[in-house]
Amino acid sequence: MNGNFITNVALAVLILLAGQVCAQSDQHYTLFMYNKLLYNPAYTGSRDVASVNAVYRDQWDGINGAPKTVSVSADGPVGSYMKAFRKVAIGLSAGNEKAGVENNTILKAYYAYRIRLKKSVLSFGLSGGANLYSAGYSDLNLYQQNDPNFSYNIKNAVLPNFGAGAYWYSNKYYAGFSVPNLLEDYYDKKEVKINNKIARQIRGYYLSGGYVFRLNEIIEIEPQLLARYAVNSDYRLPFNCDINITAIALERFMAGLTYRTDKSIEFIVHVQATKKLNIGYAYDYMVSGLNGYNGGTHEIVVGYDFVRDMSKFLTPRFIKKF
Repeated sequence: MNGNFITNVALAVLILLAGQVCAQSDQHYTLFMYNKLLYNPAYTGSRDVASVNAVYRDQWDGINGAPKTVSVSADGPVGSYMKAFRKVAIGLSAGNEKAGVENNTILKAYYAYRIRLKKSVLSFGLSGGANLYSAGYSDLNLYQQNDPNFSYNIKNAVLPNFGAGAYWYSNKYYAGFSVPNLLEDYYDKKEVKINNKIARQIRGYYLSGGYVFRLNEIIEIEPQLLARYAVNSDYRLPFNCDINITAIALERFMAGLTYRTDKSIEFIVHVQATKKLNIGYAYDYMVSGLNGYNGGTHEIVVGYDFVRDMSKFLTPRFIKKF
């Protein structure tokens, strides 16, 4: 088998996974620990400062039509920053993902209500928004001409949705559960059937957690977990889990390793460059049969905090001081 054949097969599988009933609606990021807002609305405002976060992901570099994703989000608590604790927080996000002939734009708003406990905070969040989904199936070079599964296009289908989540955190640990998209929208209002089934979104369930262990005055170790399970009445995606361990030096420099159960290993570096700016990079190395036919997956995240009172500065992890 040559490289072009593998590329075509990989793209075909990608289109099938994205366009049929088994389509997963949620974006997938290796640097999930710096993008919690995108999969759990209860994370909104948990850093107690107004923050802006941007991420770019180039998946399976070198394969024509492989997914490319960009997202920008902003969130923060509502009210005077002079208050010791603000219960309400809001946020916004906008993202776009291109995969083959598909183009999906995601717009969301977030709301969280936070309860201050003795040594931790419990937050409940809601999100609402819509996807603008397009798919130009007629642009595909089909092996079987006039295949009815790809005889139509979808243009800017509006898929409204909302999500919910809970997030419990302190300066040493966090735990969360969320369902970012509760509805199972149909991709095409004409109800075009694929393999005798109507193509629609699939609901994903997320469970996350992490804990910081201090080894000495310089080094901390932080294991983290993000588990995903996606299912609807027609299809169930395989259980997927990111298991990460990160070493943190001086509460500023971070290097980590993640094992993803869908057969990939991720290398992560992150630095708190200044008291307001943080930058991270991740590289995904596949250990499946697709390895060798792509240049891996690259992901970059940049975050900025609008800090007015430096004594209240919070790092990207939980609520630890700089």
